[in-house]
Amino acid sequence: MSARILLSGTIGIDTIITPTDRADSVLGGSACFAGVAARLFADSVDILSIIGNDFPGDWMESLERQHVNLDHVVRYQGPSFAWTGEYYDNMNKRRTVSAKDEVMVNWEVDVPEVLRDHPVIVASCMVPARQLQFLNQCRNPRLVLTDSMDKWITRQPEMLDAVMKRSHIALMNEDEAKGYAHTDSLLEAGEHILSLGPAYAIIKQGEYGASLFARNARDGLRMFRCPAWPLRSVVDPTGAGDTFLGALSGYLACLPGLAPTFDDIKRGIVHATVAASFTCESFSAAALFTMDRKRFDERLTEYRAMTRWDW
Repeated sequence: MSARILLSGTIGIDTIITPTDRADSVLGGSACFAGVAARLFADSVDILSIIGNDFPGDWMESLERQHVNLDHVVRYQGPSFAWTGEYYDNMNKRRTVSAKDEVMVNWEVDVPEVLRDHPVIVASCMVPARQLQFLNQCRNPRLVLTDSMDKWITRQPEMLDAVMKRSHIALMNEDEAKGYAHTDSLLEAGEHILSLGPAYAIIKQGEYGASLFARNARDGLRMFRCPAWPLRSVVDPTGAGDTFLGALSGYLACLPGLAPTFDDIKRGIVHATVAASFTCESFSAAALFTMDRKRFDERLTEYRAMTRWDW
């Protein structure tokens, strides 16, 4: 039996441009990918978010079929969050072409009383001010995971600092973490995030995997590197980082006591890495939605064999 997860983030409409293709007006948003991935492990995932009057009803139905609870997603009279992104030949690099995020900037987050005592809280990518508003209304969570992205890191760095102070585990991708720390060094970026309060920092590195940082007993830096699942081709990496966050939170929510050790988080990162690989195999969340536990476990077994080595 896993602990209940409360997850907040964006639900929106994406347009994705890759070097070889594009997808216009497809389901997107950090909460979608993270919520579905968390349900791979967790028994209960409640999503708190906001959508506009242009958000398709059948998309909500497709999310509900993934067994995430959308009872606390509010709809307002205006456009939904919409993001257009373009990837370069190196699919680790992208740029934001446009982001219509007025709905997220202006949203006054109100966490219903029934949700405020969830033991596991996940603030996926959204405006740092909204993340902080969300976190401040949750009472004594045992485990808090947060993520952010480039635009909001530069727009509200002080707010993000406050979010870091509330985080047990903080995630960012490599470029964002380095930009946030004003450094070109991965190690210094990890150290900077830890200096702000989180016990663990995870830097996502796309096709190069992920790095975990923590302090050790001698005030040094403890580190773990996890390679990515090797994909023959990447269709669209959008949402892979959110999938990673969701799968990690779902895995950790199943641990007794909700006090994960460094080794627990290492294992969680392995599970999250495998889950994220599915997202890259299609535009939007199509491949993630069709993944089941059997296919996940098969890939996890292959991954373990691929990465295992003995002294």
